[in-house]
Amino acid sequence: MCRLKVKVTANSHRPGLVSLVDKVLHCRVSSPPVDGRANRELEELLAEVLRLAKSAVNVRWGHMARVKTVEVEEIDEDKLFAILRQYLINAMRE
Repeated sequence: MCRLKVKVTANSHRPGLVSLVDKVLHCRVSSPPVDGRANRELEELLAEVLRLAKSAVNVRWGHMARVKTVEVEEIDEDKLFAILRQYLINAMRE
């Protein structure tokens, strides 16, 4: 298990991963920050990108903050950041 800091922008017209700066992932979600909807969308987005089960990705701290700490199971930190960097590189090419 590893932890990932994520800065989230809710209510975005273009959801997805934006950048990785100093081990802080910046991303956008389309859901509003109401009743945990943005947090759930963030968990689903990260699980999809990392190809993990939704239950393996959980917001642990910062539920009501823009900067959150997400715990990711079934993967180590090096692999996590390698996948995120490669995803962002591929997204820039498109």
